[in-house]
Amino acid sequence: MNIDISNLSAAELDELITRAAARRATLEPAQSLQPPQQTEAIVNPSWHTSPLPNGVLFMLRHPGLGWLGFALPHEHRVHLTSLWLHQSLLFRSAEATAEPAAPVAAIAPDFGTGGSGTMH
Repeated sequence: MNIDISNLSAAELDELITRAAARRATLEPAQSLQPPQQTEAIVNPSWHTSPLPNGVLFMLRHPGLGWLGFALPHEHRVHLTSLWLHQSLLFRSAEATAEPAAPVAAIAPDFGTGGSGTMH
């Protein structure tokens, strides 16, 4: 399939992405519930969080997709807090890392005991 998007404006692309994502959500096979073994990651994205009556609103800014919002229940907020604290305790300083991070990097997540990384 070849769709020419080169002449679309930012607003038209935003609408296309939103409509395509909504359509994809209705199709089979559904997106996997398991995270991929490798992924591209936005390094140090902007984020926002605010409380909700039964949890928290957690938003991340993707440079191409914009703000992605997630409403997490209280139990998940507590779980993430403990996971991020654990990962922060395992963190190695930038001086211990040989190469600087790129703006977009291919990352293989560590689904084991945590791994390390910077949390903002």
